[in-house]
Amino acid sequence: MKDIIDFDDFDVERSNEDLFDCEYSSIDCIINEVVVFTGVKTDIQTENGIRTLIAFGEGASRSAFFTESKRLKDVVCDSKRTFPFRAIVKIVRYGNNCGFKFFSPKSTITQSDKDNFDYYKRNKYKRNK
Repeated sequence: MKDIIDFDDFDVERSNEDLFDCEYSSIDCIINEVVVFTGVKTDIQTENGIRTLIAFGEGASRSAFFTESKRLKDVVCDSKRTFPFRAIVKIVRYGNNCGFKFFSPKSTITQSDKDNFDYYKRNKYKRNK
């Protein structure tokens, strides 16, 4: 059964903005960790182009990170997605390339997951030529 919450008269837009009133992090700090994702903002113009901003954590530990990952955006921008939700972001490898993907919070962190994260950290600033 779903948790039932009481109606609260609040400004939805302001409430959503509060999620992003925090210090932003690198996605690296949450890789292979169970995290509570709390909201999303799309089409944010940054110096690196248009990005999606994903909020996570609660209270003093809340933060957000920018991403252009299609796999992450497909999940958080799905019209059926409700927040908050728990998940693990893992690195997935496609040959020499890396990407991000959500997994169940019940999945285990394998040695392969750790190796993929190490590979990603070593190679994330290398440019394809």
